[in-house]
Amino acid sequence: MSDNTTEKLKGVAKETVGKVTGSEDTKREGEQQQKKAQKDDEAARLAQEAEAKKQEAAGHEGQQRNHQD
Repeated sequence: MSDNTTEKLKGVAKETVGKVTGSEDTKREGEQQQKKAQKDDEAARLAQEAEAKKQEAAGHEGQQRNHQD
C-alpha cells in the first residue's frame, strides 16, 4: 500500500470520526488529508509521465542520429 493510500484511509477515518462525534474540525482535517493525498498521487503520476516522455524523446533522438550518420 502506498503512503498516499495510507494517508487517504487516515483521512477517511478522521472524517468519519468527525461526523460521528460532531467535530467539524476533525471532519475538515480528514477531508483535507484526503485531498492532499489525491494531489500527491496526481503529482507522482504526472512526474512518471514526464519521465517516460523524456526517455521516449531521448530514444527518438538517438534514432535520428543513427539515420543521419
